[in-house]
Amino acid sequence: MRSRTGLAAGAAIMALAFASAGCSHTGSAGSTQARAEPPPTDCRAWVGVDRNQELPGYLLPQPGGHIACVPLGVTAHRPPAGYRGDYYVDEFTDARLKERWRNCKADAACFARIDAQMQRWLPPNKARSTRSTGVVDPSGKIDPDGPVDLRQIRRPAFFAKAPYAEAIARADASTYIVEFTVPRDTFERIELKMTDPVKLRGWYIEGRGVDDGKGGTTRALVVMAPGGGGQLTAIQHPEEKPYRIDPATGRAVDIRFPNATTETMGQRWWRENLDALNQAGFDVLAYDRRGEGISGGFSDTHTLEQGEDVFRVLAQFDTGEGMRLLAPDGRVLAGDEAAGKLLGGMKSTRIPILLGGYSRGSMSTAWAMAKNFSGACSYDMPVPECAPPKGLANIRGAILLASFASGAGYLPSSPDLADRNLFLGGMVADHHIQFYPNSASLAGMHKWPAAFFGKGLWDRAETLEGTVAAYDRIRGAREIVVARGPHSIETWPESDRQYLRERMVAFARVAIAGGTTVPGAKPWGNLKDLVATTPDSWEPSSKPKEPEPKDR
Repeated sequence: MRSRTGLAAGAAIMALAFASAGCSHTGSAGSTQARAEPPPTDCRAWVGVDRNQELPGYLLPQPGGHIACVPLGVTAHRPPAGYRGDYYVDEFTDARLKERWRNCKADAACFARIDAQMQRWLPPNKARSTRSTGVVDPSGKIDPDGPVDLRQIRRPAFFAKAPYAEAIARADASTYIVEFTVPRDTFERIELKMTDPVKLRGWYIEGRGVDDGKGGTTRALVVMAPGGGGQLTAIQHPEEKPYRIDPATGRAVDIRFPNATTETMGQRWWRENLDALNQAGFDVLAYDRRGEGISGGFSDTHTLEQGEDVFRVLAQFDTGEGMRLLAPDGRVLAGDEAAGKLLGGMKSTRIPILLGGYSRGSMSTAWAMAKNFSGACSYDMPVPECAPPKGLANIRGAILLASFASGAGYLPSSPDLADRNLFLGGMVADHHIQFYPNSASLAGMHKWPAAFFGKGLWDRAETLEGTVAAYDRIRGAREIVVARGPHSIETWPESDRQYLRERMVAFARVAIAGGTTVPGAKPWGNLKDLVATTPDSWEPSSKPKEPEPKDR
């Protein structure tokens, strides 16, 4: 059977799993308050992508009159009985993560096991292919680390042709190809002795303006950071699937890309988000992270450095220093000629801004928000130094999709994730790479003006409890949209992806206008209520084979 109820057994299991599970948040004065413990789960159900395992869940009535077991991931780390303090902040700081790594290194068996895992994530990222743009169609293929003719980079109009027919093509006449210059990250500088600069490349799509909350309109910018492996101009065939089902085991198996028709999976969905925001009137900036796609660089996993890139890019809009752009009319502008050309003629310190990110991009976005509102330390350096907040008052909030933003304490309970905190400490301590955020971003979220979260119920990167903990700390406009699916949003049903886009745009409008509530957000009170906001639509490999009987 795909699910089983066993109410008494399920309640006992999850009473243990949720022991001391209160989601903490920081109140207006910075004090820690507690959300009530979530109701114990009462069933278990199988999920496919990307867990291939049974998970605990809640029995919930469905529109068709039947009862379904709706599963969700469970947080691996729990505060010990009687713990005093903010556990998910205090126990997952940079210092605590590095201490755990030092203890592991002193144990030969622990070091051997964790170092093997860590090597998969050290640049070049062995967990995924990071350069595939131009593999299926040679147009758009460039040498990211060499001199680049910006005219060679694919524009939105490229995706108008069959079989792609993507909506983003309509933005071509208002799209600039942009290039920015940033320094090497600490891994490249210290370990690889690289000193030449890195070029970040992508699109700037001008918008028509949005409601300013005062009866007029204003130009507003959304900066969107992609997920790991994301490549802005990579091809995705509209009929491509991200996984297949193994007929022998029934397990979902990832399909490897590039293949004959698709360069990188998920890019069609990513461009749909950019188009939705632009159609709502926003200027949209999207560029490939360092080390991936059409951007230069070797290292792609240093999210703290990628968070700082946001501020480097914004400064270059003002000064033009290190910036090139290809205008829609074909002119290439650089330096002084490029200065002040974009942002609707406003300074980067004045135009209303939202920072957005998907998956790994949510990590860099969280770091950028932390740097702006509460300051951040150079955790990647042998002796960290802390800087005061950048204090840009025009940054109005964050959009976090499949987020990691609540920090390393909210990893899901799963055998392949059990040691993740150890190698995260090792990456920053031994290799100067800050990958997953430590708890610094969570600790400062009460200073963020607004935040939107999009989440799969069994997200393997951060549990729904972690997202609730982050949400609880936000004092302004906020919303969580959840779906019966995994971390990879491109695998969700189209109806769920469309709803997520609609809610993201609704939030963005409110945040820019300075509103405190998002009209149309679904109400919920506890974790079970939040799970119950999902419609009866499922990521296909996880959909129950048949409805639960009404009397179960």
